[in-house]
This record gives sequence, C-alpha cells and structure tokens, in this order.
Amino acid sequence: MFTVMKDRLQRFLELEQLTPSRFADILGIQRSGLSHILSGRNKPGFDFIQKLIVKFPSVNADWLLTGKGKVYKESSESRFFGNEAEIVNNPYPENTTETTPNQQVKPVLIHPEPSENSINAFNQAIHADKKNLKKIIMIYSDGTFTEYTPGEE
Repeated sequence: MFTVMKDRLQRFLELEQLTPSRFADILGIQRSGLSHILSGRNKPGFDFIQKLIVKFPSVNADWLLTGKGKVYKESSESRFFGNEAEIVNNPYPENTTETTPNQQVKPVLIHPEPSENSINAFNQAIHADKKNLKKIIMIYSDGTFTEYTPGEE
C-alpha cells in the first residue's frame, strides 16, 4: 500500500497526529529538511531514520524501511517487565523495607577522617619537592569544609 518511504512517513505522522513541523522539532532536524523528504525531493538518510527509531521506539523499523509488517511493533512488555501475573500476585517483593508516610528518610553524610598513612604519604610527597605543607582544606559537596594543619593535632 505504502510503497515509498515518504508515504510511510506521511502515514506515521497521521497516526501520531503530528504536524511536520512538530515532528521535525521532536527529531531535532531542520523543518525544511523534513519538508524535502516528505515532498520526495530528498530521500531520508541514515541519521534521520536513526533519530526516528530512537525517538519513537514503538515504530516497526521493518515497516518504515521496507513497508512490510505493521506500523508499530508488537507489544513486548513481557520481555522487559517479566510475567504480569507474577507482578499482580506479588506486588511487594520480600526484601523491601517500608516507610510510613510521616517518616522522613534523612541522608547520612559521612566525612571520613584522613588516615594517618594517607597523611604521611601526602607529607612525604610534598617534602620530596622540598616544599613545606602549610594547610590542607577539604571542601565537601554540602558546603562544609575541614582544615588540616600539619603539626597541629
């Protein structure tokens, strides 16, 4: 029925209820480029087809390229999400921990103190360059910091 790819693209736009402009925006291509493809002036290139398949994973690539098969892939949820009956029969896996709605989970920030070995190794590396270490400042992602001055413990 749709022997030319531009006709299949037109059909796909109709099914998705997309205007050519919106479709071009979704794919991240120039609107004029899509216009040339849909008018038959240019044939779609690999990049165009790849973007379409990535942005619309439900489209059947065989149909898009050759016209064979259905427009959309068969439902393959069972391959990705397991047996639906299993999900319904066991909605909560045994190894989960439940929290009450009022219970707030607070992140625990751990700031490990530098080990004596790492400090000594650092000092040795500094002294190998014949420079004296004055201060080490460790700045953490939460905005706090720790200062370490060798010799002051």
